[in-house]
Amino acid sequence: MRYGGLAALILACIGLLTVAAVNIVRIERQMQISATENMTWIFGQTQIEALNLAAALSSDADPAEVQLRFDLLVSRLNLLRDGPQWRFLSEAGLAEGLMGWRDGLLALDPAEGGDRAALAAHVAALSTALRGKASRVMSREWQIQSERLDSLGRLHLLALATVLGALISGTVLAALLIDRERRLIRSTMDQLRAKQLERDLDQERRTSEGYRRFSDLIAHQVRTPLAVIDSAMHRLTRPGNPPSPEIIRAKAEVSREAVARLVRLTDTALLMARVDRGAVEPDLACHDLDRIAAAAIEDLHESARALKTGRVILGSGNRPVTAICDPVLTGEILANLLRNAFLYSPPGSDIDVRPMQDGELAVCDISDRGPGMTPEELAVAFEDFARGARHRDLPGSGLGLPLARHLARLQDGDVTLAPRAGGGLVARLILPGAVTT
Repeated sequence: MRYGGLAALILACIGLLTVAAVNIVRIERQMQISATENMTWIFGQTQIEALNLAAALSSDADPAEVQLRFDLLVSRLNLLRDGPQWRFLSEAGLAEGLMGWRDGLLALDPAEGGDRAALAAHVAALSTALRGKASRVMSREWQIQSERLDSLGRLHLLALATVLGALISGTVLAALLIDRERRLIRSTMDQLRAKQLERDLDQERRTSEGYRRFSDLIAHQVRTPLAVIDSAMHRLTRPGNPPSPEIIRAKAEVSREAVARLVRLTDTALLMARVDRGAVEPDLACHDLDRIAAAAIEDLHESARALKTGRVILGSGNRPVTAICDPVLTGEILANLLRNAFLYSPPGSDIDVRPMQDGELAVCDISDRGPGMTPEELAVAFEDFARGARHRDLPGSGLGLPLARHLARLQDGDVTLAPRAGGGLVARLILPGAVTT
């Protein structure tokens, strides 16, 4: 039903154009000259030959000339009888008597000794008869031509009407198709807008959920270092005996660690916000990945007391590892991965850092000996604020791994996690490598 109207219009256009084509063919056929027509010329030629024979007979012309004129007249009469014009003459009622004149003419053939005077009289009578029939033939031809013109006029009008009908139907069809196309475009645009609104709404929901989780996380993560600082300051300012230098140093160190934790949390959140809005542009060049890893380890030694709980073992291959990267962003990635390894490793365990060349890639594996992650935790490890149920009481923002992956992908690399053989977790940084010889 939806396309029935369009199909009917298309069929109507095809039908009208077919009728127009048939009528045009009929017009073309009627305009052709028929071999049975133009009878005036034929009768005129026959009458001329009769007059020529009469003139030859009246002037005592040479018998050969008379015989020639006689044969030409007979041939014209035979043409009328044997040619396609005979049908025209029969239908017009003009054939009657012509063959009698021919038979009488043949009976007076000069070659067979026919009477010359009788032949002259017969030819004179034949000329008179031909003049009369020629007038009737001309009248009949005009009548036929008039009927033909009337028929052609009707056919022209019919062809014109069918073409106009096809044009009108085509115009209506085009208008309907354009209208339906516009409706389809509007429907498609509405669907696209609806999908875009749905995506925007989902994004707003995710953003709102992210803000809520971030605010809960900040409230939890900020409260702890603030509580530590407040406790240290309260102990140092408590009335009574002044604290000893050892207590002052211990409280100062605790306060510094709490402040450093707050600074790291703030820096991570700000950098993640810059990455989300596309404000971070990596400065890519060839750099020594071993050196970047060593610098990240040294920075961690200077800023984290957690190093006292274990060792960082920097392994090296049999050739330098050159990566195409931004050293600042790569250092931030390694610092996040190292902090996670220290955070979840048991006291006294070692952490292995090994840069390697893997074909055309430069990789750096950071392996710890902690509890590792379950498959469910690995599946959501790179989502914002994702933290395992077993680690919710440990310090951290839940942004370290997502930030590390974002920064790696800005450099056409990636960060992956995999279980370590023997227990623990292997965090791998993958970057484009520059193969050295």
